[in-house]
Amino acid sequence: MADHTPTPQLRSWTLIDGEPADPGMPLVAANDRGVLSGDGVYTTMAVFGGVPFAISLHRRRLTDSLDYLGLEAAEVPWERVASLPTELGVADGRLRITVTAGPGAPLAPATNPTVFVTLSELDPGVPTPALSVANGVHPRDSRRFGAGHKTIAGAADTRGVLARARRHGANESLHPTSDHLLCEGTSTNVIVVTGGRVETPSLSTGCLPGITRQLLLDAGLMAEAERLTPHDATHADELILTSSVRGVIPVDSVDQRPKPGRNGPVWQLLDAYLTQLRAATPDPQAPPGP
Repeated sequence: MADHTPTPQLRSWTLIDGEPADPGMPLVAANDRGVLSGDGVYTTMAVFGGVPFAISLHRRRLTDSLDYLGLEAAEVPWERVASLPTELGVADGRLRITVTAGPGAPLAPATNPTVFVTLSELDPGVPTPALSVANGVHPRDSRRFGAGHKTIAGAADTRGVLARARRHGANESLHPTSDHLLCEGTSTNVIVVTGGRVETPSLSTGCLPGITRQLLLDAGLMAEAERLTPHDATHADELILTSSVRGVIPVDSVDQRPKPGRNGPVWQLLDAYLTQLRAATPDPQAPPGP
């Protein structure tokens, strides 16, 4: 007999400039440059057991982006962000911080940025699904000004790229570079496993310095490769994606070529490591520089 038990409704909350707001209410200024021109950046982290995972690494990356893109006037309430899941009784979820240039003329300095904090519950009993991946035709320019930063301006491009991927029977797309190298997914980093080598594209390709990517590199579980191509992804023994919220994502096909997905031994190793790290070290730190 089919189970007709209703799925529990998952809740969400929003803070705007530190004040609670109904996430469904139209509270953004009509002249906010994040709305008008995609002028802003963001970071998204997972919440486990009421604790935002790797918040210090996310804070460092977002602060670097704010400084780089002229949004350093933003006041992100980091202590409130860290305690928000506990305050609202959220055990597992997704926590996103978005900073826009705020109201003003398009090219005027961002003297009063808008800071959104959005917390959404996630059901920990639902595993991350395996993805079908297609190599895309829309290159990432490693020399673009915003390379390596999570800007909100690229959302429309991502929507179009994913629409093309779906037409080809996939639900994720891999970006090449303008030099025909492998870069990243639409919202993921890429790991290519071939002949015992576990490699990810170098930051020189313009890919995002993802937090999960960094943690796996710091653990010595994979290495940066100076040259990986879309062909390498298609013909890899395993292809794996990483994301701050979804973790280590199995891939079951690339360009309709079957991949082992959850049965892949490297995926299993990386997933087990990340699960253990999340439980033992909720706020891992980057190793000291040279």
